[in-house]
Amino acid sequence: MNPVALASLGLTLEDVRTALVQANVNQAKGSFDGRQQAYSIWANDQLLTSADYKPLVVAYRNGAPVRLTDIASVVDAAENVKQAAWMNRTPAVIVNIQRQPGANIIAVADRIKRLLPQLRASLPSTVKVSTLTDRTTTIRASVRDVEFELMLTIALVVMVIFLFLRTAAGTVIPSVAVPLSLVGTFGSSISSASA
Repeated sequence: MNPVALASLGLTLEDVRTALVQANVNQAKGSFDGRQQAYSIWANDQLLTSADYKPLVVAYRNGAPVRLTDIASVVDAAENVKQAAWMNRTPAVIVNIQRQPGANIIAVADRIKRLLPQLRASLPSTVKVSTLTDRTTTIRASVRDVEFELMLTIALVVMVIFLFLRTAAGTVIPSVAVPLSLVGTFGSSISSASA
């Protein structure tokens, strides 16, 4: 926008925003209503290139139209030229994917990895898609560690009970009860979290 040109014509940025919004309406334009059927008339008024925006009338002053080119430089470019992204030393477009609250982050990452081949197939061959970072690597390692620690704990508990009681019957009951109590604890915490 050229603030001097805007001020000289008595226009504000809100006037320009309103004109742009009205020129990009993507909704039903009307309808035909009959006795048995009704049809909505849809037209896509989306402006996609700078050439489409240049003749856009923002307002009228002294009976003459004020076009967007009179008050702004209209070019095809990125929405924000102050931002850029690189992967190592290569310019890139970075897509950051975050899970929804309550979603399983490992399941989300696995599903994205399964969908990557379809994405690659739909892109031009000159576009390379790769994973920059995967934060589930440390989460997966932590889960594996927790699983190992739980199994080790159960084995140690059963072994200590056997060493003190020295009977198979006295050892079998805790060896079944400890894992079941852990499963029950996790099951109740999952059901209360989902409620």
